[in-house]
Amino acid sequence: MRLESILLAAVALLAGCQSAPRRVAPPVPPAAVLPAPSLELQDKVLRQQQQIQALIAQNDALHARVRELETPPPPAPVAPVSPTVVPVAPPPPPPVVAPPAAIPEPTAPAPAPVTELALAPNADGVIDLAALLTATREGEDVNPFAVRSLPADAIREITLHVQGIVGGANPCALINHRAVQPPDTIESLAVVRVEPGAVLLRHAGHLLRLPVAEKAARVRLPL
Repeated sequence: MRLESILLAAVALLAGCQSAPRRVAPPVPPAAVLPAPSLELQDKVLRQQQQIQALIAQNDALHARVRELETPPPPAPVAPVSPTVVPVAPPPPPPVVAPPAAIPEPTAPAPAPVTELALAPNADGVIDLAALLTATREGEDVNPFAVRSLPADAIREITLHVQGIVGGANPCALINHRAVQPPDTIESLAVVRVEPGAVLLRHAGHLLRLPVAEKAARVRLPL
């Protein structure tokens, strides 16, 4: 019993003597002393900081512009729509009753065409009306298409060129570059009628028929 107590006391004494070893901190090296930056280096660093700040401001401005463009514009105000007024057409007027058509009065019959013989130019394109009138006054028979020898101071010769006929309701003839129709007069000859291919003239009771031709007709008249 006593021996066990002695052993326990020895073990406790040995356990108390074996404490944890003491740690020793490593030595701290002295801080390195850096030389002060030069003025040139400070200016360079300052310029770089200013450039960085300018780039940051420019970037912020670009972002603000992008947000402004992406933002939809406010809707335009809608003007009030006035009601549409549809005009009402007036009622149609009553139908107009036309008066009964007047019965046309009977018109006078058209005058009969001239049936008397008309003198026409001969092969030489001459109508010798002077010889015919002279022979009539003297009671002689004469061919109006033949040319008689009369004194030059006793006759007057005129030239009539029928250049064309203009038809229609009131036809006219183009003679010597002049448009004539009844009852016009040309070279002392009265225009009697205009036919599709000729014009009828009258002088001293005799009827002359001048057709449309390329050559002019010569009419001999007494003085």
